[in-house]
Amino acid sequence: MALNTTIEMPPDFDVPGHKPLSHPCHLHYAPLYRDLVVELPKLEGRLIDVGCGMQPYRALLGPNVSEYVGVDRAGPLSRPDVEGDALSLPFPDESFDSLMSTQVLEHVIDPRRALVSMARVLKHGARVVITAPATWPAHEVPYDFTRFTRWGLEAMLAEAGFDDVQIRAQGGTWATIGQLLAMEVSHHSPVRVLVPVINAFFGFLEKRVRAREDLVLNWLVTTRKA
Repeated sequence: MALNTTIEMPPDFDVPGHKPLSHPCHLHYAPLYRDLVVELPKLEGRLIDVGCGMQPYRALLGPNVSEYVGVDRAGPLSRPDVEGDALSLPFPDESFDSLMSTQVLEHVIDPRRALVSMARVLKHGARVVITAPATWPAHEVPYDFTRFTRWGLEAMLAEAGFDDVQIRAQGGTWATIGQLLAMEVSHHSPVRVLVPVINAFFGFLEKRVRAREDLVLNWLVTTRKA
């Protein structure tokens, strides 16, 4: 929902799909896309995508979605169907049956208020899929405000009126260390060739050596409006 960037991201950063080992964001995309492929087809009815950007994950929605409404601020990094702000969504109460919001909450100055706004426009029992970062470099500055813990998300969602909250880590300690290292290395030409090696090594550790949640890369939230 912001327009400027601090870190130089790959040109296909917002294109959904599994990135190859040579891609500096491979360790981020692998679990993010894997989980969205499973969860987004479960959404149904009239759906709102809050902070839709270029609508990169719209194609993953299933046939039970009757209408898609992407909401975002206008700008070169967004293609909204309706211009609006997550803090005050421009729709009547209980307008939607489902909601998705991917990598948006960190760009909202008041994520608690944003979640309340989301809950307001949802019907009771509406299904929700949200992703948000736990560890990530500064980006889209100056509109980069927050990183999240499991407990912070649980508290904010409960206060906003959501229940049946399920939160899954998308990348534990190994993936987080590897992702940050790969991104840094990718900006230095003499050692850029190490990116696929880093991705392969830390990806192996993530799968084979139990990864704790002391350090998490990203979160997937599935929940419903109470």
